[in-house]
Amino acid sequence: MRRILVTRTDRLGDVILATPVLRRVHHLYPDARIDFLVRKEWTPVLRFPDPFRTIVYDPNAPVDEMVRLLREEQYDVAFVLRDEASITRAISRAGIPVRVGPYSSLRSFFHFNRGKLQRRSRCLKHEASYNLDLIGGSEGSSDELPRAWVETSEEAKNSAQRYLAQRGLLPSGFVVIHPGSSGSARYVKQEALQALASALLKKGVPVLVSGGPAEGDLIEAFRSKVPGVILLGGDAGIGLDGLAEVMRQAKTVVAHGTGPLHLAAAVGTPVMAIFPPLFVLSEKRWGPLVAPSSVWVPEVSCPEKFRCAGPKCPVYDCMDLFDVNSAMRTLETLHP
Repeated sequence: MRRILVTRTDRLGDVILATPVLRRVHHLYPDARIDFLVRKEWTPVLRFPDPFRTIVYDPNAPVDEMVRLLREEQYDVAFVLRDEASITRAISRAGIPVRVGPYSSLRSFFHFNRGKLQRRSRCLKHEASYNLDLIGGSEGSSDELPRAWVETSEEAKNSAQRYLAQRGLLPSGFVVIHPGSSGSARYVKQEALQALASALLKKGVPVLVSGGPAEGDLIEAFRSKVPGVILLGGDAGIGLDGLAEVMRQAKTVVAHGTGPLHLAAAVGTPVMAIFPPLFVLSEKRWGPLVAPSSVWVPEVSCPEKFRCAGPKCPVYDCMDLFDVNSAMRTLETLHP
């Protein structure tokens, strides 16, 4: 049996946008076993059936240990979706015969023997399309974005159902607002999202505010300003897979362009995505896949490509252009 490795070892959103590759590889190599190398914290939403398997990447492990693991697995092909030094070198040292990846550094030209020059920073297409370009072949219309793919356990589904039922969120619809960001994107100010939550509550729509393990203070501050919201933080005990299942039950999810946004889209929930106008954070490259969605970006001509200039910018702070009334109309359109 042919053995194929696919790697994406960075953030949750990047990993979710890489999942269409797994189906493409299976389409091209139906008899192969396909392993997906990712960080441990994302594995709860990557419980794929055979012939797929999730392999844990430990960024703190010595490169020699990774080389040993790869040699033991005897992979025939490795698709490296992001050129990360330790992974790229380990795959080369392990002697995997076919090594495919983006030519994005001098190092990559030495270690990939089937590489491709992509220049992703030009943001000419979606990140998922760049990933699929490395694999080659085709499946479905090239004009359509592929579907992201996550899988959880029955335990996660049951845990989410209990969590929602205990808080009176079933069977009535609710909206999830995820106010945080990983730091890779500019925020809409919390006051604006709090005003959106208040407007939803006045309409009789329950609001659940979600946050990661490090965002407890953020969502507690949110509740202090909008007492009627329900909090779902890292201490809820339902985990990342439980969050995915909670989002699956929501009417809509409002989030910045981060992992939780892509998680919501992957389970098929309508999303309202908030993006800054920075070129490298373009919704064209990083927008949600497939789920009914609306993307809000400030209607300004941003003079920066890579980093917000802050108060020095002539259109600062463009994120303050977020309008609650317009957002309410958008949510009604996404899920009347």
